[in-house]
Amino acid sequence: MSETALFKSLGKGVLEIPKLFNIEGWVAIVTGGGTGLGLITATALAENGAKVYITGRREEPLRAAVEGYEKLGIKGKGSIAAIRADVSTKEGIQRFVEEVKSKEKWVNVLINNHGIFPGATDINACEQTAEGLSKQMFEGESFETWADVWRINTASYHFTTFAFLPLLAAAKTLGGFPEPGNVVNLSSMSGITKTSQRGQFHYNCGKAATISLSHQQALEFARRGLGIRVNVICPGYFPSGMTIIPSDNNTGSDDHVEEFTKKWGIPFGRPGNAVDYAQTIFSVISNQYMTGGEIVVDGGWLFNSGTSR
Repeated sequence: MSETALFKSLGKGVLEIPKLFNIEGWVAIVTGGGTGLGLITATALAENGAKVYITGRREEPLRAAVEGYEKLGIKGKGSIAAIRADVSTKEGIQRFVEEVKSKEKWVNVLINNHGIFPGATDINACEQTAEGLSKQMFEGESFETWADVWRINTASYHFTTFAFLPLLAAAKTLGGFPEPGNVVNLSSMSGITKTSQRGQFHYNCGKAATISLSHQQALEFARRGLGIRVNVICPGYFPSGMTIIPSDNNTGSDDHVEEFTKKWGIPFGRPGNAVDYAQTIFSVISNQYMTGGEIVVDGGWLFNSGTSR
């Protein structure tokens, strides 16, 4: 194709930013949308015209998220509504899907964001011998903790995605959108790194499983011609309930660059912020040629993970 033909095929204005990332009129689901990265995601989608449904097990953060967005006073854009649900069980997922079905005929994007971090046994806090490590890591953890992490952080993504498949497919068949709905699963840089990060084996293994699950879903949906894309985002340190950032200032000011660089192992000298994450979300959900993608946004932490804490 010649350059002239290429530009003619594109059409006028299709490469303008508002059109590249246009989600007005979308229906979005964000699990775990009441706090942290889920709240950032829900707010960014709603501010740009999507009707967003957030869910979680706790009523208070869901209500606060809805009230917080309404206080922004953004008129003519999208909305955030809360549906309390436990997506760690098949029964809870089914009730959640039925509730969405009672309100919507399709879903444009499902963002599986919910998760837990139950704490970890510090592998460094013991005598660094075979006997010391054996006692620390065997007695300090339980099969139940491992099972909870995998059930909520990985297995529930599987069941939630498959439960929403008909609504995702309907975005194209009923909604008339150019493509069916797509799925974004939230993993972590912890699912990629080769270090246990001081002993959080259960969490890191679960996040690695989430990446594998996402790849398998993307392939199986593509080979069946469903057109439903699946991508996985692997963030680094962002302010959330799971990551306690030592300062309200996460912009990389001179006061904290050294701390984040040396103690936290982030070469860019700061944790991520809402803008960083929202930009990632929009690029993933809008690109109709991206599936099976594994997107890392960590300020270079993985490059430095051999020496980080």
